[in-house]
Amino acid sequence: MLAFEVEYLLGRVFAGSFQDRSEPEWPPDPSRLYSALAAACYEAGGDKLDREALEWLERQGPPQIRAGRRGEPAPTMAYVPTNYPGDGPPAVRGKQPRVFAAQGPSEATVHFVWASAEPEPEVRAALDAMAGRTGYLGRAASLIRLCLIPEPPAPNWIPDPSGTTTLRVAGPGRLAELEWLFDANQRPNAGPLHKYRCTDASDARTEPLETEFGEMLIYRRRRGAGLPIEASLTLTDAVRQALMSRSSAGGQIPDVISGHGDTPHIAIAALPFVGTAHADGHLMGFAVVLPRGAGPSDRRVVRGALAGVQANGVHLPGALGDWVVEVEMSPLTKTLEAFTWTRPSKRWTTVTPIFLDRFPSKKGPTVEEILERSCERIGLPAPRIEHSPYSKMQGVPPVPAFRLQRKKEERARWGVHAELTFATPVRGPVLLGAGRFFGMGLMKPIESGGDDD
Repeated sequence: MLAFEVEYLLGRVFAGSFQDRSEPEWPPDPSRLYSALAAACYEAGGDKLDREALEWLERQGPPQIRAGRRGEPAPTMAYVPTNYPGDGPPAVRGKQPRVFAAQGPSEATVHFVWASAEPEPEVRAALDAMAGRTGYLGRAASLIRLCLIPEPPAPNWIPDPSGTTTLRVAGPGRLAELEWLFDANQRPNAGPLHKYRCTDASDARTEPLETEFGEMLIYRRRRGAGLPIEASLTLTDAVRQALMSRSSAGGQIPDVISGHGDTPHIAIAALPFVGTAHADGHLMGFAVVLPRGAGPSDRRVVRGALAGVQANGVHLPGALGDWVVEVEMSPLTKTLEAFTWTRPSKRWTTVTPIFLDRFPSKKGPTVEEILERSCERIGLPAPRIEHSPYSKMQGVPPVPAFRLQRKKEERARWGVHAELTFATPVRGPVLLGAGRFFGMGLMKPIESGGDDD
């Protein structure tokens, strides 16, 4: 058995959920523990035995967890300097608001338990030494004491594919992936995800439904021709061409980018300014959307290709020139914040038209039936559907205004705007229809009272 004990010395936890940084993360993700140990490893010089111990740990599968009940969320807001290239020293930068999640759990200790793991003595010693050098879990304010213990209490969070809570875990190759991201000057990604089941009925919660789409890698336009929302296909097709040209090795383009194989692959979505009183629909950037559950090797391939795109730009057709883009690190606008497109909601409305994969007819299938099948195809149940050529969202033009075919020789698809209402909250991103991998059928979550501000 291998068991870590984490004691939060202040009785409070400062850590935001990877799905919504303004919401407290609880229980702590196993991946957060792994990353903290990795940081302790490299802060001490990256000893070979420490690295081997971490590589052993990432092969042991998701741990069981013992954690108390989450406390009442107590978010705090602070104004922090921006961090864009050319901003200068912090003293002269502009400020932007940041919300930091915090809560005080019912128990100040948490245990991560690998019940069947039996490390060699030198591996156990290396892990214990790294634990002793780890001072916080989450934000630096989450001061902890971390150590190995021989007899942990019974766990109450169990890895279970049928569970309703999604946690980040560390799978094989995670250490190498973290090294690659650090060398590429990129933030750590969410990494592998795993479902958990809570055995305490009072603590169990139902997670929102999820689609086949996962993490959004967002890039903003730094320089280049302004494009309206109607040209979404123009941008996403150009981004795909740029990705393929930067990912080919020996003439081979990875299936996760080309989409030519049978495995899940990326989608590309243009991100327009919509949904507010003064929204005009202009494109502010784009997102490359990874398939949910993408492994470390696929994520490295995609991020490597994106690094090439950032270095060389996106070539637009005709006389439009190139877009110079950069990864969006600290968004100043909601349009370029992943949570804008992934926030759980029962109501979703189209930003770009949904391309129907069949033409509706009086004898069937109807538009509603086709849309229900489109939802099923990405893992969602049938919703209540309203559709028309017009979107209810400010800044979104009617269907005929959009470019409706990617190639001139293609037959234009039948497109519709729609508002979908599900019985259970759904977590995005939501992309529906025949053009979903090129950003058509992109939907935005809507509050019950109306559009987001």
